[in-house]
Amino acid sequence: MRDKIILATVNCKRQLYSTTADEFSAVAPNIQMGLLTAYVKAKEIDCQMIESDVDRVSMEDLIDRVASEKPLLFGVICTGANPSSSTMTMAGIVQFFEKVRARKADLAGVRTFVWGPHPTVLPERSLKETGADFIVRGEGYETIVNLYHVLYSGGSLADIAGLAYYEACGSDKIYIQTQDAPLVKDLDVLPTVDWKTMNPARYRAHNWHCFGDVFNRSPYAIIWTSFGCPFKCNFCCINNLFGKRTQRFRSVDSVVNEISLLVERYGVKHIKILDELFVVKPKRIEEFCDKLEAKHYDLNMWAYSRVDTINRRLLRRLKKVGLNWISYGFESATSEILLQAEKGCKTPDVDQVIRMTQDEGVSICADVMFGLWEEDIASMQRTYAFLLRYNFEWVNMYPVFPYPGTKLYDYIEEPESWKGYSLYGYECCPMPTKHVPARDVLRFRDEAFVRYHSRPEYLQMIEGKFGAETRDHILRMLTTPLKRRLLEDVTCPPTTVLKELSEVQSL
Repeated sequence: MRDKIILATVNCKRQLYSTTADEFSAVAPNIQMGLLTAYVKAKEIDCQMIESDVDRVSMEDLIDRVASEKPLLFGVICTGANPSSSTMTMAGIVQFFEKVRARKADLAGVRTFVWGPHPTVLPERSLKETGADFIVRGEGYETIVNLYHVLYSGGSLADIAGLAYYEACGSDKIYIQTQDAPLVKDLDVLPTVDWKTMNPARYRAHNWHCFGDVFNRSPYAIIWTSFGCPFKCNFCCINNLFGKRTQRFRSVDSVVNEISLLVERYGVKHIKILDELFVVKPKRIEEFCDKLEAKHYDLNMWAYSRVDTINRRLLRRLKKVGLNWISYGFESATSEILLQAEKGCKTPDVDQVIRMTQDEGVSICADVMFGLWEEDIASMQRTYAFLLRYNFEWVNMYPVFPYPGTKLYDYIEEPESWKGYSLYGYECCPMPTKHVPARDVLRFRDEAFVRYHSRPEYLQMIEGKFGAETRDHILRMLTTPLKRRLLEDVTCPPTTVLKELSEVQSL
């Protein structure tokens, strides 16, 4: 089958998500891989997609399948359901290519590439770490198609925009990086992912997304309505793939048509809107609600918004069409910390936005970060006190990681491996702050997560709103502690990083 392309993810979920992998984490469709596959097929090229992490295909089994199929081109997809997952996934991909090199004879004639946000910004290092033949940089659509045609019919690799590779030069090799590939201007030229192949019944929503019915999280789907973000937060890597700070939009008609397909053909109710910033253009959200409301679907959706891009009317309309959850990136409760992080917030009345969201019956997933550069224990305590004040239905607590492609990455020495970027993994090692070592940042985050979600006030609210089954699910999750190498150093005794609740609530 030398005229074929295989695209695949690598199954490293156990390594990345540790004890949360089985029951508590989501099982998400890889939309980026789905789009790439659909685009390549639309160019009349045979393209097969293997979601190893979803179907639990081991690394060795994946190599067996590729060796059996003998495609002309085999691409490993280095991304997940959010931009930051690209870097933590890279740890598993490096391990996978070690196995590939050990079985080089089985894959004779198969040319390999790695694609994703992480290798896009670190192409030469990614080549060295994996030993792949190519790195596909940028969005990848035309680059992959053009690479296939050059390998199949002949031509110059140097003419393919968005490519990085080594070229033999005598006994040495030289690094070649071609010009950047242009971004897709009209996103509606991208075909819809092949949901018949991807099959929403194989996926599972986040547990909090289905509070009230936590044992019925499938079928599940993710849709996208835009690429990129216009803001420039210094910790965010969303625009790595695009090369510039920008946001492009898909037509509302194409979005609603895809939702209709998912509901009517596959019985989907639970939907995540992939956009890192969905609620940004009020007129577009109004159009979305107008067209979706006419369908009268029973949906359970969630999406991201900033507190300064939302208003009561939009909340009311979104709730009516099935947006039951909204995720706000609060990051920190200290304005000076937000300023240093270049959050670019227009300083709305946060209390008013939260109360307004609660009044409209939309549950809040609050995203906060512990460990931004200027933070000390006191500022982290203030953020935790902020969470207690509002008793949000769910809180995602993140330590800060210096992702490649962000300003934070410029301030650190390059890490030896990418294992430390896995939030739930044993090797997790976040960035220290100016005042707090990485060990205490991680300890603060882990303690705060357990304490917040085990408080009587929180559990009473959850039971009252979602029922005893959801409360018990949360308690079961909290009994499964994360194992951390960073916190096991017996020569470095733990410090008290999280005050007693009575002290925190008084902040």
